[in-house]
Amino acid sequence: MVRDAADARGHVGRARVFDGAWRIVLRVGYRLQLAVWFVLRPRIRGAYVAVWHGERVLVIRNSYRRAFSFPAGGLKRGERPVDAAVRELIEEVGIDASPGALRYVGVIVDPSRYAEDHAHVFELHCEEEPDLRIDGREVVWARFLHPEQALERGVVRVVGRYLRRAGDFG
Repeated sequence: MVRDAADARGHVGRARVFDGAWRIVLRVGYRLQLAVWFVLRPRIRGAYVAVWHGERVLVIRNSYRRAFSFPAGGLKRGERPVDAAVRELIEEVGIDASPGALRYVGVIVDPSRYAEDHAHVFELHCEEEPDLRIDGREVVWARFLHPEQALERGVVRVVGRYLRRAGDFG
């Protein structure tokens, strides 16, 4: 029995080391990406999802940057924005939503961080608070907050612009 507990602790320890190494790779990769963007000044396309539960919105923190965000990511070649939004929801927070459940809000063009970001923003309104599953590698924190709380904590520019435009926040 003691051996089983020790084996379990060893497995958890190895998983933490692996997760920590993965977070380092993500941080380095993000900084390299910013360096490339500094030189190339690309036009990028992404999808952001504002997940609402009542008056609160889901905010996440990625391991590789300080500002909070929504589940989001770049569009793959040939991928529709709604499909990227669905993919990012499942990958980053474990929410499995159909494309029809997402409401398209519009595009926010933000020339920040050395690239012109064309962010397609979607909303998902949940009657029940969804169970969140984060990997501890790319996403290290996720909570539902009131928009004012999210803005006070510091959010990426696209999220800030969305929250300020939302007016009544929900």
